[in-house]
Amino acid sequence: MKRNRAMLLPALLAMLLLGGCTTQMEERPMEDLSSSAYHMDVAAPQQDQYEAQTENVLLYFLDKDGVTLRPVAREIAVEGGMSRMEAALRALLDGPAQGDGDVFWPDMGSPNAVRRMELSGGIAVVDLPSRVRELPPDQLYAVRQAVANTLTEFPEVHYVNVLVGGREEGLDLAAQLPVGTLTRIDDPDTGVVYARLADQRQAGSGLTKLTTLYFPSEDGRYLLPQVRQVAYAGAEPIEYLYQLLEELGRGAGREAQGGVPAPLKYITEMPEIIRTADGSYRAIEICFDAGLDAALGEAGLTRGVYIGMLTDTLMGFVPGVEGLQISVGQELIDELDAAQTPDGAEIVFEHALVTRPAFAAYTGAPVTLYLPAEDGKHLVRTACMVAQGEQYDVRARLAGLMHASESEGMAVLPAGLTDADILAVYAGRREIALNLSSAFASSLGALSPREQRMAVFSVVNTLTEGVSAQRVYFFFEGKQLEEISGEIDMRGYFVRNPGMVVE
Repeated sequence: MKRNRAMLLPALLAMLLLGGCTTQMEERPMEDLSSSAYHMDVAAPQQDQYEAQTENVLLYFLDKDGVTLRPVAREIAVEGGMSRMEAALRALLDGPAQGDGDVFWPDMGSPNAVRRMELSGGIAVVDLPSRVRELPPDQLYAVRQAVANTLTEFPEVHYVNVLVGGREEGLDLAAQLPVGTLTRIDDPDTGVVYARLADQRQAGSGLTKLTTLYFPSEDGRYLLPQVRQVAYAGAEPIEYLYQLLEELGRGAGREAQGGVPAPLKYITEMPEIIRTADGSYRAIEICFDAGLDAALGEAGLTRGVYIGMLTDTLMGFVPGVEGLQISVGQELIDELDAAQTPDGAEIVFEHALVTRPAFAAYTGAPVTLYLPAEDGKHLVRTACMVAQGEQYDVRARLAGLMHASESEGMAVLPAGLTDADILAVYAGRREIALNLSSAFASSLGALSPREQRMAVFSVVNTLTEGVSAQRVYFFFEGKQLEEISGEIDMRGYFVRNPGMVVE
């Protein structure tokens, strides 16, 4: 399925794209295009380049009353390499522009003050600067809901966690009632919603909240978020703490590590919310027995990813605390050495206070790779975990295919290729261009015609998954090759081939 030629009937292409991935689909035979002239829309990239784009979005500001949401249509710039979620959030936090009408937004300083912003599996996390704690509680809630409504305009975002200064900020003045995980609301009057939630605190009874929990990925390298509806017996931080530890002990579902040691099984005394020794911070104190390390070893997990799981989960819901103080055996954890972290990076916790920013690099996200089916003639979708900031990155996706090809029974690209064989990539709104090494071309040429075709469309389908660009150009050392093994014409561009995909 190659190039936008007149003989490639638009109606047939539309049927293929709309039909999805199905075993009943018939592939169109390859055509002889060897004598065709090729118009090139892009040149071979010499360095990684991501095209700046524009997006039409709805930004949810506030009315003059400070609690009513007011959507404003805006065209925003998405700088090269920036996600559209990030661009929309920065435009929102920067406040109204001329022409946005009579709307309001509190001063938050520079949009660059956002401490953390991530997206994994439809769950977004935004960490606003600490200064927004100065807002009245009802207005702070409105701001958080405005962020959630803005981001859920994008189909890739389903849930939003809006933290303040690295932690959950309580809904009420006493910082006892968590907001939890947000979804979009249709009622623009957040004041009504706020009053209803505040009544829960006054009632003193339990509550049920959408809650984001984190679990290690199957390979133990990343943390993956998961949203659950959790019932809490009481409306007190200590009740939330106990319930969250119990939820973590129930484990996670697919794509996450199944053998995670249950926290409550290894706790020597019930956790408390304490003041640190110098009185500066309120912290969650958790004391584990020495058997935790052996359990982590059996599960193939490091201390780092386990402590990160606890920290991201608890700090994302329990209000009014600045961090965790964790002991294993008689050892107060104030640092993690290279052997205790999944990425080999040392971490030092100032004042032995464990906080969310320390684990910012641990959040992973699933991306879809297209790998060979058992019949050797079709492709199947396979989930691969990458750092969440790389999930839409062309280079990272192609590198993921290379690494998957080194795994037993999953080979699609030739063995021996490395990240160094990706000389440069270009990602635009309509097309993707790859400049690959001559070794890459030689390796493809050594494959059989069927294997070569599988490799090419594995790359094409993987790189065009979930993005606007649907064309892929292949360059080798800056040039396009007419053919590599006498079977596939590599000039021009390739488009997605759904007909090769089976479930």
